[in-house]
Amino acid sequence: MEEIQKASAEKIINWTFPGLTFYYRDTELSTRQQEKYALGMILRNGFFLDVSSTAGAPTQNTRFIIASSKAAPVYLVNPDMEKYGLHVLNLNSYFKVMDIHEAQGFRQIFLLHIPAKGIDFFRQSQTNFDEGFIEKARTSLTQKLAKGVMPVFQSAEWIDKTKFAVGLDAKDKPFPLAPSPVPPQAAPLFEGLKKMAKDTDDLNVYAGGDAKSEKKGFWNKLFGK
Repeated sequence: MEEIQKASAEKIINWTFPGLTFYYRDTELSTRQQEKYALGMILRNGFFLDVSSTAGAPTQNTRFIIASSKAAPVYLVNPDMEKYGLHVLNLNSYFKVMDIHEAQGFRQIFLLHIPAKGIDFFRQSQTNFDEGFIEKARTSLTQKLAKGVMPVFQSAEWIDKTKFAVGLDAKDKPFPLAPSPVPPQAAPLFEGLKKMAKDTDDLNVYAGGDAKSEKKGFWNKLFGK
């Protein structure tokens, strides 16, 4: 049993940490929304999450800095999004709140992207990586504040893409941790992002139909049959 648990933990760690990179998403949050986040909590995001691989100073009052190894580089297939360094984190992505930090009137919420099978592991334990990554996330904010705002992230298009709070529904409540069914019409995007991000997590939940039969058009041509 102990060997099985060790193997499971190793698999979770290997999904999470190799290739870990910071991504950024600035969002204007109300005080009520900001208060929903607490250190150590596990969140599930109920929508496809747009983030950037680069950033200057925050353009909104809250910065989500997300450490992930499974962000799909969508800008590579959509040149119009290259200016944003657009990456997308898939529907039903899970996060652990690692740090909440404030500087110069901005709040930064540090989220670690974790696999669905890692919820209990990360809820119950810390890793040797935690302290170092928290310090790097805080240093990132200091450096980005000194860098100044990047005008591209003040565009109406980008602000619209990043206006929703990570992990909260339309009523400002955390999404339930149980995964949302993936609607058939979203299955091609869901599967395409998994393939692009080399995501081996086997969380595939569909509202109906078969993801393979739904994989048509652009995503089918791009990622193959």
